[in-house]
Amino acid sequence: MKIKNKLLIGFGLLFLVVVFFGIVAIYYIEDISEYSKVTVKNNYETLTFTRAMRSVLDENELPLSNKAAGDFENALTKQEHNITEPGEKKATADLRLAFNQLVDPSQSIDKKRLSEKTARLQLSSIEGLNMKAIVDKNNHIHTTVSDATLYLSGIVFVTFLILFVFIVNFPGFILNPLNQFIDGVHEINQKNYDVRMDLQTNDEFALLCSEFNTMASRLNERENQNLTRILSAENQVKIIIEESPDVIIGVDEQQEIIFANKAARKILKLGDGQVNGKPVKELAKNNSQLRNIIEYKGTGGKFNIPVDGKMTDFKLKRVEIVVPNLRSGEAYTLQFSGFPAGMIYILKASADFKEHGEIKAL
Repeated sequence: MKIKNKLLIGFGLLFLVVVFFGIVAIYYIEDISEYSKVTVKNNYETLTFTRAMRSVLDENELPLSNKAAGDFENALTKQEHNITEPGEKKATADLRLAFNQLVDPSQSIDKKRLSEKTARLQLSSIEGLNMKAIVDKNNHIHTTVSDATLYLSGIVFVTFLILFVFIVNFPGFILNPLNQFIDGVHEINQKNYDVRMDLQTNDEFALLCSEFNTMASRLNERENQNLTRILSAENQVKIIIEESPDVIIGVDEQQEIIFANKAARKILKLGDGQVNGKPVKELAKNNSQLRNIIEYKGTGGKFNIPVDGKMTDFKLKRVEIVVPNLRSGEAYTLQFSGFPAGMIYILKASADFKEHGEIKAL
């Protein structure tokens, strides 16, 4: 799966969680709001109507005047259009019947008083029904709020867990491969071409990992080829130096002998043993010819050295060993082209001596 698709899935999941949280929150808010509106609009208005009708009965003597009867009729009509609770319809119908008897001119004053009592009982019944409804709806609101708090808390907790897992793992999804690439590039920079990356993914990082491994493999192969060529050239140079008729001695910057070919060991009497790595000044203490050579500061100097009992002329050539500057930074690149690493002393025999082949025979 490509990185783009993984990102879409990750952020899409977060988006769905947020949408779900919003839907649940809106549902409970609407539920609470609806019950609140019903409580205020219906039950409160019914209580207002019953209070108005009770005031008519409390403030007027029987029989009721036309104005009082009109006020009662107006409130009763509104109540008949605002029936919402179970049992409220029958109580309102009985109230209508009692009111009709109350304003009937043919009814005696005693019957009217009885009708008034019935009307008050029905008003109390309607008020009781609506007061109970207010309490029930208030309890429902509290229950709904509690449920909403519980559910929303659970959703918030789950959302937090999802976000926590996402936050903890998502940076690693991007950074872990990048850190591996950084480490791999560092190893390549240190010329460790054996480094390889292994990402168990099927995205762009896996493709980049494959390309990195191919590059490292090719660099390793090229390094081995270069090393083989260098070792081969080094062996050839060693053979040429060793078999050269000229006296050749190499000394490093620590004044230790790097090499002394066969002619040097024979003519300067350095012995047949291994002299490489030995301090040249220590060997020169008891070897005047070697001491004269390493103490000579010029070039082109002539030396007369006995070879097989015959004095032979040699001409000295000193060659300074300089290695390339591999130090990084512009300052070093501009100031130095190389660093001294020792000296090579070459003694060439006279032409007459060489023509007789005496040195070649050594």
